[in-house]
Amino acid sequence: MRMTMRLEEDLRAAFERATDGSGSPEEVRAVARELVRELESGGIPPEKIIVVVKQACGVPLVTNAGDTDASADTTPTKQVFDLVVRTVIDEYYSRPKFQTKPA
Repeated sequence: MRMTMRLEEDLRAAFERATDGSGSPEEVRAVARELVRELESGGIPPEKIIVVVKQACGVPLVTNAGDTDASADTTPTKQVFDLVVRTVIDEYYSRPKFQTKPA
């Protein structure tokens, strides 16, 4: 649990640096991947991982009706968060989920 809290804090800091231009997208991606692996190893399902990531990044959990046109929002915060979400999904689903024994 302590590791998860540290990773959430690291993600928030990396996200803030990336959105203000003092950090890099790769730093955010690296921390997001590490957080996903930690949460996944604890049995957290992907939909809850997205909630944890949103909270860590300080992004609202609910989208307002006026915010549904994704192409209209080109702010650094939106662009970096979109990168984080893609990273989380890619990391979660690219890793093997089931171990099988050879026949």
